[in-house]
Amino acid sequence: MQRRQLILAGGTALAGALPSARALDFAAPAPPAPMRVSADRIVDIAVGIRPFRAQGPRIEAQRLFGKRVVHHYGHGGSGWSLSWGSAQRALSLVRTLARPGERIAVIGAGAIGLTTARTAQLAGFNVRLYSRDRPPQVHSSAATGLWTPDSRIATDAHANEAWAADWEAMARASFKVHQSF
Repeated sequence: MQRRQLILAGGTALAGALPSARALDFAAPAPPAPMRVSADRIVDIAVGIRPFRAQGPRIEAQRLFGKRVVHHYGHGGSGWSLSWGSAQRALSLVRTLARPGERIAVIGAGAIGLTTARTAQLAGFNVRLYSRDRPPQVHSSAATGLWTPDSRIATDAHANEAWAADWEAMARASFKVHQSF
């Protein structure tokens, strides 16, 4: 039986930047090989700059380099506000591509990466988290860490009624989880 693989890309990325094929190879179905880590082996760095995306966060699935990827980034400073709600949105896409018990990779250990990993773990997925840095060295740790429902980061052209409804739904879901702490 061939194991299905899914990569969930969280955090932030440069506009238009895509992970390279080699950067996605870690999700191979074989047991992990010993890691050979050194600066000269870095293939691509496209995270950690908290970009502004005129259309708001990217939460969508794509086939990339033979892998199934769920993009989940581009919150542009609103990661804390949308973290749990947007993680639920990303998980709904994950569920169309993988089943609980299967292995998924989450890239990034900021507010979005960690809440997405935890949401997937609570849903029964076997989650492995990959990140260049750990809190408090991630960009999310330098953010305010507040739930702010009116921090809509999108241009007026993209903030139509449907977008506003999505934002509100994610913010309400995040607030509900924040209130449980």
